[in-house]
Amino acid sequence: MTLRTASLLFALLSSTAHACGPYEDDWAGRDKAAHFGVSAALGVATSQISSDPWTAFALALAPGVAKEVYDSQRACNRFSWKDLSWDAAGALVGVKTGHWLLSPGGVAYRRSF
Repeated sequence: MTLRTASLLFALLSSTAHACGPYEDDWAGRDKAAHFGVSAALGVATSQISSDPWTAFALALAPGVAKEVYDSQRACNRFSWKDLSWDAAGALVGVKTGHWLLSPGGVAYRRSF
């Protein structure tokens, strides 16, 4: 194998590989609001499925856990505990809001005031 052939082969093989940049995961990253918002919406929805707050919380958090597990299997990505924390905060706010605002008989917050 000549030097030219070896160089060409190396260039072709290395072009398919890509280097991952440094992993950045700030607490206030650009995707954190999406994690919070989607989990809050799921929390409100699951609060209507289950009257038990812990069950509703677990149901609202399950998609966030599944997404982080999926992310951990992808190249140049990791399981993010910070994303999962924002998911948990959103799910908690959503479940509490859903149980406070909504009830099987309609809007519930009027009864508490």
